Amino acid sequence: MPSIGVKYWGTYRKVPENAEIVKGRIYESRGSLNQSLPEDIALSFIKDWRDELQAKYGIVSNYIEVDGTKFVVQWKVVGSPVAVSTIIAIIAIAIAAVAIGYALTQLAAVVHETGEVVSVLGPENVSMILSVLYVFAFLMMFGPLIETIASLPRRLIRERRE
Repeated sequence: MPSIGVKYWGTYRKVPENAEIVKGRIYESRGSLNQSLPEDIALSFIKDWRDELQAKYGIVSNYIEVDGTKFVVQWKVVGSPVAVSTIIAIIAIAIAAVAIGYALTQLAAVVHETGEVVSVLGPENVSMILSVLYVFAFLMMFGPLIETIASLPRRLIRERRE
C-alpha cells in the first residue's frame, strides 16, 4: 500500500458537493480507480499526482494513499475557496493527467465521497502530547534529585545558626 505524507486522524464528517471549501481546513476524498495501479510505479505515480495538484491547482495534499484500486487523499486549499465538486473534478483531472504521462490511459478515478477531517491526532498534537509526557517523566524521575538540591540551602542555614 504505497502512501506519501502524514495522515491526520480525527472525526470525519461528510460534506455535500455544493458546500464551499473553507481555506486551511483538512478534507479527505475517498474513491476508486477503474484498474489496479501497478506496484512498481505506484509511489512515483503518487508523487507526480501530489505535485500536479500543488503546482496546477493550488491544492496541498497532506496525505495520498493508493491500495489496489482504492485511494484516499487528504487535502486543503490554500487559495480562494471553491466548491467541493470543483475540487473533486480537479483531483480526477490530475489523476488522468499523471496517468497519461505514465501511459496508463485506462486509469480513471471516481470519487465516492468527500468529508472534512477534524484533526484530533495530527502531527502537531502528537508532538504536544509527547512533550507534556516527557516533562512529566522528567519531573517524576528527577523529583528526588530536585528535592535534594532544593533542601541544601535549608541545611546550610541551620548549620550556621548553631
